[in-house]
Amino acid sequence: MEVQRNKYHDDTKVIDGVRYTTRNDPNKLTNDDFLELLLAELKNQDPTKPKDTAAMMDSQLKMSAIEANTEMAKSMTELKKSYQVSSLSTASNLINHVIEDGKASSDGSIPAYKVASIKQVKGEVVVVANKITAYDAEKKEYTLEKKFTEISLASITKIF
Repeated sequence: MEVQRNKYHDDTKVIDGVRYTTRNDPNKLTNDDFLELLLAELKNQDPTKPKDTAAMMDSQLKMSAIEANTEMAKSMTELKKSYQVSSLSTASNLINHVIEDGKASSDGSIPAYKVASIKQVKGEVVVVANKITAYDAEKKEYTLEKKFTEISLASITKIF
């Protein structure tokens, strides 16, 4: 039994007069390839010893499920990357703003921080800020700790 395959499977679509072509990897079997093989096998089988078509269809369904799960995993990875870029971009607007993370200090007050920069740590957006120790209302200036504090973007409770 011989099934001929093109070097590439071409899917061509015309949208607004423009022809778009995608090519699939020639070393990868697609669902269409599987169906071609199944039909060729059914045509060429020994009539006195028919193949178990239910088992073949079960194999095709499993292959479809694996392919769908693989595509979904790729989509989720892309969505995660997109979300991380979006979060980083949104967080960059916090630079030079004052924030709170809602965690009370030992005296019960909620400290405020002035955001110096934003970074990403293990896929999580983190705000790098200096704790505000005093505010001069006349000069409209903050006195900041020299030490930087890293605060998860998700834990910010107030933005001033």
